Amino acid sequence: MFKLLIKTIFFIILISSNIDASSSIKISLIEKITQFIQWPEIKDNFKIGIYKNEKISKDMEIFYSNKKIHNLDIKIYNINNFTQDEIDDLNLIYFTKESSVNIDLILKRIKNKPILIITEFPDDVYQGMHLGIYYKEKRIKFIINQESLENANLKASYKILKLAKIVKDKK
Repeated sequence: MFKLLIKTIFFIILISSNIDASSSIKISLIEKITQFIQWPEIKDNFKIGIYKNEKISKDMEIFYSNKKIHNLDIKIYNINNFTQDEIDDLNLIYFTKESSVNIDLILKRIKNKPILIITEFPDDVYQGMHLGIYYKEKRIKFIINQESLENANLKASYKILKLAKIVKDKK
């Protein structure tokens, strides 16, 4: 399963010449992760918000053009101010290392909403974000806060849970 994921990622890197390799890997991982998450109901389009990273937003628009997630067209939004209007209809929010984030404020606004929160900061998962992606010993690793995920009415497949380190909020 994991080997297939890695092969898919490298194939995608080869075909996406307009996107740098690092962005391509992250974007491909996000697409693959969504296959293992179940949302209660998604209307119209699958909406992905990228927090304060216009480059990744543009790369995603290129990468996801003519693709679907959960059989829905994909819409990408670059989120700058994190107002309620910007986030209410999102299905996924992605935080990059370049994002300077006030985690407590963000989590207050979206707590218990069915919005998957993916971060490049694994430590943020202990504070209530749902899924962290990181590299360790030249391998891609996942960390999941299953309790936060379930509180947001999202369900993770056992397939991704087997690959991930499962953690809880630090109180």
